[in-house]
Parts: sequence; structure tokens; C-alpha cells
Amino acid sequence: MRKQAGFSLIELVVAMAVLALIMGAMVNLFGSSTISLHTGAKQEVVYEEARLLMNELKTTLRYADKESIEPEKPTLGTNELTYNGSIWDRHMDISKGQNKDYKITVEWKDDTKKQLQVTYENTTDSTKKVTVFPKDIKNSVFEGRFPITAESITLNDSNTVIIYKIALPLQYELNGKMKTQTLETKVVPSEGEEELSWMEKLSKDYYDIWKLRTKKISDMTDGEKHYLEEYKNFLNNGNGGYADWKLASNDDIRKFLFDKYGVEGSAGSKTWPTVSVNGDVLYIQPHAAKDLPAALEDVVIFAGHEELKSDWNTSYIYNRDEKVWYYNPSQKENKIVLPGKTWAEVKSELLSSGWIKVK
Repeated sequence: MRKQAGFSLIELVVAMAVLALIMGAMVNLFGSSTISLHTGAKQEVVYEEARLLMNELKTTLRYADKESIEPEKPTLGTNELTYNGSIWDRHMDISKGQNKDYKITVEWKDDTKKQLQVTYENTTDSTKKVTVFPKDIKNSVFEGRFPITAESITLNDSNTVIIYKIALPLQYELNGKMKTQTLETKVVPSEGEEELSWMEKLSKDYYDIWKLRTKKISDMTDGEKHYLEEYKNFLNNGNGGYADWKLASNDDIRKFLFDKYGVEGSAGSKTWPTVSVNGDVLYIQPHAAKDLPAALEDVVIFAGHEELKSDWNTSYIYNRDEKVWYYNPSQKENKIVLPGKTWAEVKSELLSSGWIKVK
């Protein structure tokens, strides 16, 4: 019988070395993927913290009592800002909501001035909520600069208003490197705005954005320029289809208004504002045909049981001239097709094709 030859020592050493190289490469590959996954999650968490706080500060300042803001003009060296306001409880059907009074205190958490502490006190029911940003001090890049500052601007009618700028800097690790980003927005306290209906507010704001598409920067008022910056910042933070605001679509404007006016739904996610019509709770939405002239009348307010119909059909239309809703009982959600139609065309259908005024 012929003797079977085994592996030599040199062959075994070479095989083990090759195997070690392969295993090392695999460990490095999976290790890098895991690190990338974890750092990506950190980025998402810190960004969401900033977005939530930004929305709270923007909303409460918008409905703040101007006389209560102390100091009236905060600077980068400010240590504490307080203000009171009243806001509609938008977590329910608007017909059952109520105004709730609140007090906001924005201050540094401690003397290091690395973390911001915001105390929201609901003075209607005495409840409090405290938010610290960023939660992890390692993500802070505040460097002692207060995040809310103010400036005065003079409008075309010679009236002066104070605009508040909110800037939340954040830092996170991405692929082993530290990245920084700043979320910014501007807001003007607007007492009395809650007296407008949702339909009027959505129409007005849609129109205010739409008309900027046809104006040159040099022809804009200071207030319009600041509103344009707020809209552009929203789009450039990945919330719109185009970085160039002049190319912004109907969907981009709707996304901006949804971010501004969206309310917290029962499942914890945002929804469009609601209104009770014919005993039904309906979602209110704005729409305008593409490339129409800048006019308030070009904005159509419609509603439906669902948040969005892909074909834009609806059986509920708000008649702004009469300030009432019209309803078509013959077809639930498939009567008027909105795209491409002016308000005059929509209104003509309302008054001639079986629509009923909701009393």
C-alpha cells in the first residue's frame, strides 16, 4: 500500500496566515458597518431632538403675548428668556378645542452654558414639561451663545416689528468624524391669529408663500424676505423637492404648511388640522394649481376623511366667499378634481352640480 502524504508544517503555516488575513478583513468590514450604523443613529437622535425643540419654541413664540417677552430683545449674551402666551389646543377636533395659557422659560441648565433648559408650564392645568437640549452634553456646541436673538425691522407701512431668530447648533459623530449643523428659523409673535379659522389661516399663508414666487428680492419688504428665508431653510433641510425656492412645487408649499400647522394625532404622528362638518371629522388641506398668478383666490381649501387623496378628488370644498362648507352627497370622495383649476372654476362646479351648503 502507498503511504498517504499529509500537509507539511510550512503548508499549515501558510494556510493559517491566509485564513487569518481573510478573517481580519471580515471582522474589519462588519466592525465598520456596525460603527456606521450606531453613529448614524446618533445623528438621527440629535437631529430629532433639535427639530422637536425648534418646533416648540417657534410655535410658542408665534402665539406669545408680545408684552410678556422678557427681555424684549434677547442677545447672544442673554442667560434667560421668559414669555407667556395662549394657544389653541390642537390635539383634538377644532370644534371641541379650547385656548390654553402657558409660560415658557428658556435658560441655561447650569453655569457651563453647554445645555439649554426649556420649561413649558401649562398655566391652565398647572402641568409642567422640562426639555434639556442636547440631552448628551457631548453633542453640545453652544459655546455660551444664547440661541434666541431679536432684531427690529421696518415694514413698508412704517410700522416696526421684532423678529426672533432661533438657532440650535448640534454636533454628532458620523463615520468616525464629528459633524456640526445648525437649525435656524425666524418668527414674529402674532397675537390674535388664532381668531382666524383654519381655512383662513391656511389660505393666507399659502398665498403669502405663493406670491413670493413672482417677486424679485429687491421688491420684497423686510417681512417678506424673512418669511422667504424661513421657507428656504425648510426646503434646504431636506424637506422639499428643490433647493431653489423658485422651483418649489405645490407639494413643497404644502409640506411647509404641514410642518407649521400640523397637529399631533392619536397615534403620536402629525396630521393636518381637522374640522367637524356634517358630524364628520375631516382633514383640512390647501391646494393651488401650478403656475397660477399670485392671488389669494387661487388657493382652494378642501377636506376629506383621509389625509391625502392621490388623485386630489374631494367631496368637501370650503367656499371662502360665503365662509361655509359645501358637500356633495352623491359621491363620497370623487367629485371635483382639483389640479389645474382656479377657484372660479371650482366655485362654478359647486354652484351647478348638486353640491349642498352645510348649515
